[in-house]
Amino acid sequence: AIVLCFTFFVLQTMASVGLQAFLPSALNSGLDIALVIATSAVTAYLLGGTAGIVVGGVLAARTQRHDLVAAAGLLTAAALLAVVGYGAVPGAMTVPWFALVGFMVGTTGPSRDLIVRNATPRGAAGRVYGFVYSGLDVGAMIGPVWFGLMLDHGLGREMFYVVAVLLALAVGTMVRVRRAIAA
Repeated sequence: AIVLCFTFFVLQTMASVGLQAFLPSALNSGLDIALVIATSAVTAYLLGGTAGIVVGGVLAARTQRHDLVAAAGLLTAAALLAVVGYGAVPGAMTVPWFALVGFMVGTTGPSRDLIVRNATPRGAAGRVYGFVYSGLDVGAMIGPVWFGLMLDHGLGREMFYVVAVLLALAVGTMVRVRRAIAA
């Protein structure tokens, strides 16, 4: 369960850092979105994420199925990003679209943290949190290299598909954590 939590953080951080660092370039080069709109989309993504964390906290307090909250948020964000990659989001909808993507990712944060807490054996919180949350660093190290190479090779549009796949894979790890805890 602990390794799955670590893997979740690697995957989810790769996706999030990819969006935060390369969203304007990917929108501009891959979908011909003006830079002023593309950079505003990053701000909308971050603000949406903040609002999502607040709502996610309320959801986490009202449910025991934190895996379902995390899965719903990340799968919805993945689907929204796949639509972006397909090119079906009109330029005028880009900013609110990414606010929604950020909101959906943000809603998963509190549930994700409770999943890690529930997977942690008694008396091992410091070691487990140190290991699991180092997945943030690993993902933040790998993501920019990967997405930078994609953009260098003219794959701005495809970046959205890769981020969507990373989020979907992250969901798989969270669902498996619940099974591993129950076993």
